[in-house]
Amino acid sequence: MVSKKLSCVLVATTVILSLLGSSGAVLAQAPVKSTTPALTNLTIARLAANNPNLSTFVSLLTKANLTNQLNRSGNFTVFAPTNAAFAKMNPTTLATLENNSTALKQVLQYHIVKSRVYAINFTGKGSLNTLAGVKLNYSVNAVAGIHVDNATVTQTNINATNGVIHLIDGVMIPPAKATTATATASSQRGFLGLPGFEAVYAVAGLVAVAHLALRRRK
Repeated sequence: MVSKKLSCVLVATTVILSLLGSSGAVLAQAPVKSTTPALTNLTIARLAANNPNLSTFVSLLTKANLTNQLNRSGNFTVFAPTNAAFAKMNPTTLATLENNSTALKQVLQYHIVKSRVYAINFTGKGSLNTLAGVKLNYSVNAVAGIHVDNATVTQTNINATNGVIHLIDGVMIPPAKATTATATASSQRGFLGLPGFEAVYAVAGLVAVAHLALRRRK
């Protein structure tokens, strides 16, 4: 027969092992329950395509032939207008852009910065170099947050393999004067179907869009 003391030791050992086994199971399960899979293995274009709030932006990127660029390796920052941001646009303004692919590309490139910029990097006031060749002005307010051009950043730091996305509540139109200067310089290097002519065509579309946007604001 097993002595009373040995029985107590066996019972205690069994209880301790049982407790350790159950707590080990809890520890093993905890990370699975508390973590959400992060889409860090996707490019900016694919990450945007997975966001239902960016369906309009994604379709316009395709129309402007910018999807492939945002699928490539590199470091970009994209200020992506949500569907609600596009819904606030004058339908005529949006239609003008959709019917002028060169102007549309210029507008969308104004939303793309050539480097990776996180929310913490925005301080005070400054400007960023965009793919449109036009500087994008920003300002930071302790109460209202980050403003870029005429839009407010509503969600920051959506990471992708080739950059970061910030969601904004408005569609930004590049300044007509700066775009005109770019087109004038480009037009001296080409004509009819060449980059210079396309630049002038883009400016014509952007001037029309800017005019409609100004009328809407008034």
